[in-house]
Amino acid sequence: MNVINLIEGEEAIVESPEGRFEPFVVHYAETFIVPEIVGTYTIRPYGKSEGRQCATLKAFVRLNA
Repeated sequence: MNVINLIEGEEAIVESPEGRFEPFVVHYAETFIVPEIVGTYTIRPYGKSEGRQCATLKAFVRLNA
């Protein structure tokens, strides 16, 4: 599981190149989760942030079985 926070930029869009989920927009300081089962995903500037730099902070959650 990936826990991600948009820490720079006003808006970003999260997308699956394989179409495993509908794209969704996140805003500055929002936290969102991308399940590991999704596989590859992209995050890019969107809306007011297009053409600007965005940054994310990603936390890895490890479950001990």
